Amino acid sequence: MATQHAAPQAAPPTWDECMELLARLPALPLEARVEALETLVRNPSPGIRERALRLGAAILTDEQLVDYLRNDPDAVLRNAGLEIFKLRGGRSFPLAVRLLKDPDVDVALQAVLILDHLRDPRALGTLRTVLEHPDANVVQAAIVAIGKLGDARSVPDLLPFLAADAWLQMAAVQALGDLRAPLAVAPLAALLTDLLVGPLAAEGMARIGGARAFRALAIHWLAFRDQLEDDAMLGLLAHVLEGLPRPPTAPVGLREALAARLAGSAPEARLAAARCLLALGRSELDGEALAVLAADPGEGEALPSALARRSDLAPRLLEGPARQRAWGLWLCARHPGRVPAAPLYAALDGVADEPALLAPALAALARLRDPDVGRALLDLYLRLAVDDRGGLEPLLARHAEAVRAALAARRRVEPVDRLVLAALLGEPPQDVAMALLVLPAPQRLLALAQLGDLAPVVRLLPWQSWLEEAPELFAPLAAEVACRAGLRGLLPALRRRASEQPSPPLLRAFGELRDRDSVPLLLAVLTGWPELRPIALESLGRIGGPAARAALAGAAREGTAEEARIAFRALSACAAEEDDTLFRAAVAHPDWYVRLSCADVLGRFARPENLSALARLAGDPVPAVSHRALSLLEGEEPVPHSSPLTGARREGFRA
Repeated sequence: MATQHAAPQAAPPTWDECMELLARLPALPLEARVEALETLVRNPSPGIRERALRLGAAILTDEQLVDYLRNDPDAVLRNAGLEIFKLRGGRSFPLAVRLLKDPDVDVALQAVLILDHLRDPRALGTLRTVLEHPDANVVQAAIVAIGKLGDARSVPDLLPFLAADAWLQMAAVQALGDLRAPLAVAPLAALLTDLLVGPLAAEGMARIGGARAFRALAIHWLAFRDQLEDDAMLGLLAHVLEGLPRPPTAPVGLREALAARLAGSAPEARLAAARCLLALGRSELDGEALAVLAADPGEGEALPSALARRSDLAPRLLEGPARQRAWGLWLCARHPGRVPAAPLYAALDGVADEPALLAPALAALARLRDPDVGRALLDLYLRLAVDDRGGLEPLLARHAEAVRAALAARRRVEPVDRLVLAALLGEPPQDVAMALLVLPAPQRLLALAQLGDLAPVVRLLPWQSWLEEAPELFAPLAAEVACRAGLRGLLPALRRRASEQPSPPLLRAFGELRDRDSVPLLLAVLTGWPELRPIALESLGRIGGPAARAALAGAAREGTAEEARIAFRALSACAAEEDDTLFRAAVAHPDWYVRLSCADVLGRFARPENLSALARLAGDPVPAVSHRALSLLEGEEPVPHSSPLTGARREGFRA
């Protein structure tokens, strides 16, 4: 390890050298890992350095890290020590507090920076005492750290620094803004005309917000608008206005001054002025301001904050282009009852052609209270593509009676749509099942694809007969239905079909239903259907048992790199204690995903030799592996008894 008097290396290692070292890292002993760490942190690549720092967080002791902080000749190691302390999170807190009293000023400063990063509220009292430190840099860092803790009780401690030298004054202004305490508005307002800290004071007041901050900023802009940067000051003013619970009383001349900025100004200033005018409430300038807001390419379909209280503008917005219609729909959702239903219904006509309008349309309909809502829901449902209808189902159920009446009055509805709607609206399962039986096979499949979540219906259907009559047509759907509705009675028929023509839906169903009787079939797939091997391995991992585990262990040892990854992960989901030997041997595997599986299994069976291997994984260069191993060692993470696999349960038939 480098000592305090060690000189930095003449040149950092090359990228290729570091990548080669990272590849060997899992197999190195602890001492060699420390040496590798001190080599890797000197590489300028952010990715390599980040992996090295995470390694240090896992393997270095407190004493070693403090030695790094004291290493004045080697700035790289000193900075690495600081970053590693930050990565260790709450474990660094007690040591950082002790280091605040270190006689080395630079070490004390590093301790403040660590506490700044941690933002642990326990540090407040200690940091307040640091405000008396003789070194200005330490005090400045403590002021900033106190601000980030967000405790308004600190305001009186920071106010005296507003009259200190510029270095501490700027830190105090920043911290008071971070604290967001209204008590700090007046002291900050007194600094608005200061040429050095005035802009920082304005930003701090904007972060605090509130009516007093708005009035002080507005009056300051009115008085000095010819000397100030409009885009910055008006942007802050708009930010404060949009955060107020209700429109405030505008200072005399503010609206007129803002109106003058709607034309001829820089784009940023025009947009900020428009936001201010809209947030100030209804006026004859609304149309012009809305045009500026709508023309800004940076605005998306989400409701702009400047319009959040402007329900009066919803009818106008609902008649505009798609983005403005989205804003109008969001306003309808935000202010139910304040917007007439007629313009809302008219805006729904284009929802099927504008995907971005669907979410706000559903939100608006969810809060609408109107006698014609059933007809509107039915119209929208029939216009939407099948894959887009799922979001409407809760609303259909909520307004079932109104939608049912609208459906009965509608003559021209496709038979599949009418049947699916009837089922969603509460038609008895027996009636729905009987109606399904009379549909032609293609239409029956289309209807079933939309009704797969209705277990009471699908359980009544003659799946066995369908699988015998047309297995190529019904087998994939039957497999999905068996999983969703738990129809284990279909497994024998599905196994027969899979023995003749295996397919991904069938193999996934065996795994999801934990069908032990399908293990011989899955083992046969491993040898006879190479393209299906990954899915078969995943399903074997879900099922488990001696035969499945033996096959997975063989694939882990002898399969291709891709198959080994899948096999290790699948085996980790069903591993028994006797499998830990395989996982111990794989802690230095070149695939990080395999090493992650090793961490899961070794943490589950906590024998001494497994804990030793798990400790080795805690120093893994890949953060996901080291974090999992460290969490399992420290008991912070529950031991996983099953793992999500690539072919996990899918979200119904609509995917």
